[in-house]
Amino acid sequence: MRRRTTLSEVAESAGVSVQTVSNVVNNKPIVRDETRELVLKHLAECGYRSNAMARSLKTNKSRLIGLVVPSMTNSMYAEVGESVVHEAEKRGYTVMMAVTMRDAKTELELVNTIIDHSAAGILMSPSDPAAQACNTVVKEGVPYVEMLNRGLPSECNIFEADNCNGAREAVEHLIKLGHRSIAHIGGLQNSTGTARREGYELALQKAGISCLPGLFENGEYTRKGGQAACERLLSSGEPFSAIFCASDLMAYGAMETLALKGLRIPDDVSLIGFDDMSMSSLPGIDLSSVSFNPAQLAKNAIEQLIRIIENPAGEIEPVHEVARCTLMVRGSVSVPASLDCS
Repeated sequence: MRRRTTLSEVAESAGVSVQTVSNVVNNKPIVRDETRELVLKHLAECGYRSNAMARSLKTNKSRLIGLVVPSMTNSMYAEVGESVVHEAEKRGYTVMMAVTMRDAKTELELVNTIIDHSAAGILMSPSDPAAQACNTVVKEGVPYVEMLNRGLPSECNIFEADNCNGAREAVEHLIKLGHRSIAHIGGLQNSTGTARREGYELALQKAGISCLPGLFENGEYTRKGGQAACERLLSSGEPFSAIFCASDLMAYGAMETLALKGLRIPDDVSLIGFDDMSMSSLPGIDLSSVSFNPAQLAKNAIEQLIRIIENPAGEIEPVHEVARCTLMVRGSVSVPASLDCS
């Protein structure tokens, strides 16, 4: 096994004191910039690796933050992860990322693992409607912030999109185009899926349009989930001229099913998604979608978590931030065929 390089060896190589090297390793501001650059250069050349666990035991302060997300299939969570890691590293924290695959048991196990690693705090997008993992974090007294999906009451620290109003705006746009039979492919019955369905229903009710059971199907927040839900809609026999999907991934799946059935977008069926993934603006997809800024939301969430971690007395007020959503209209929507006089 390779022997670890010591601070003394780095100090000797750089021609500085051991205390100076220690100050650089611990990111203390008292070191001059030119000295810091010199020490960092020799740390790299000597192959020095800091022992974060040992340091946290010695100082009784962990620099580890757990980030728990439901999936990496949706590129939104890659944006979130990048934003969280960037902001955490600026403040001297390391991020341990865990993916739950939207499984409640896995979510709880991963959260317990992060707690066992003495994490200073946890930032999570929970999937379990029963909030087992969320309640475990709170019970253990670990600083905690929720992001994108809600597991605990609204008086906790929550950073989420304006899911209800975003969905309502999308469906209202379809109604303005002349659509009256609008189907909805919904997601899991967590706070996000529930709010997006609520927005769909509010838009229909405001326009005096009935919410027909045959025009609603639930599915996984995946392309396959969208495919299967769209197949069930088509098999129901209930006619529709537009679909609002609870996520872009589901909309991609619906696109595939519609194409296999010989239905054209938007000539036969208009389609809107939610999340505005980067692929949605590509010419071959051109999907209209509800957009918000997950990277900024994640940045604000990790900043709040670090404030809580660094103020253990508990004087930090809880924050419930709701990010504004904007409908990005692209080529996947048009007036219904029955009204097209071109």
